[in-house]
Amino acid sequence: MPLHVLKFGGTSVGAPTALSNAAQIVARAAAEAQVVVVVSAASGVTDTLAHAVAALDGTGSDAGPHVARVRDRYARLAAAALSRDGLRRYEVALGIHTAALGRVLREVSGECATFALRDAALAVGERLSAPLVAALLSETKLDAQPVDAARLVRTDDRHGVASVDALATYPALRAWHRALRPGVVPVVTGYLGSTDRGTVTTLGRGGSDYTAGLVAAALGADLLERWTDTDGLYDDDPNLNPDAAPVPTLRLDEAAALARQGRLGMHPRALDPLVGTATRVRVRSTAAPDAPGSWLLPTSADASPADSLTPEPAHASTP
Repeated sequence: MPLHVLKFGGTSVGAPTALSNAAQIVARAAAEAQVVVVVSAASGVTDTLAHAVAALDGTGSDAGPHVARVRDRYARLAAAALSRDGLRRYEVALGIHTAALGRVLREVSGECATFALRDAALAVGERLSAPLVAALLSETKLDAQPVDAARLVRTDDRHGVASVDALATYPALRAWHRALRPGVVPVVTGYLGSTDRGTVTTLGRGGSDYTAGLVAAALGADLLERWTDTDGLYDDDPNLNPDAAPVPTLRLDEAAALARQGRLGMHPRALDPLVGTATRVRVRSTAAPDAPGSWLLPTSADASPADSLTPEPAHASTP
């Protein structure tokens, strides 16, 4: 079967309706291909965690309210999206990861916010999203399991903007995928990596896109779908310009160059792993899954020139 990587951004896992749509999208994809899912934190959660670290930094203040804010966000999402049994199972993960967040934030409050502690706190958003999405997929009768990318993506120790060691990461991803039981749908935390000593790192804002690109490249995926809140790429920001025109196709090498310039609304390195591969990329809307979206095609494929994008940015919503 072909292999498809489906990446869902924060808006796609940040509300009950969006979660339901995402689960249906994955179920349809899993009927036709092997599927690996990559998820961001629920929309706004990474900002909430970053604010908590900044507010508590060496102050001696109580971390409890900050932990409760994150816990309540995910508890509400789970209560709205899951059955009673699914909610009961998810609450185990919710308790584990919010307890870990509490320990990190108490350390931040009592001493200072090192870059490593900040990454440990920010990682909790994705670590709560993955088991939530996996629990929801299990209710659609898929054999889904959450996977922590920190044990698969090896990086240097530049916390917050870590660089990936592809020579270590690609073999780890391939070995992990080969070891999966047949039919399983893994739900991988985006944005996270770890050093060779096991310390958690993050890849920079929008880093879940980068994770998805790494997974797709390492596994030789036929297709990477980036699901967000905009139905593809546009020649201007459609939220600001009602006359913005859709860009239906773009060559992958051109798209990667635009991403590195910050002009595609995704992580600047998100597409770099895919340049020179045969993987196709499609940008689609979770809220409008039947919309055509935009295709980013391998360099050897037939794609429209990107001349119209040269003077103005192309836009797709950030995760």
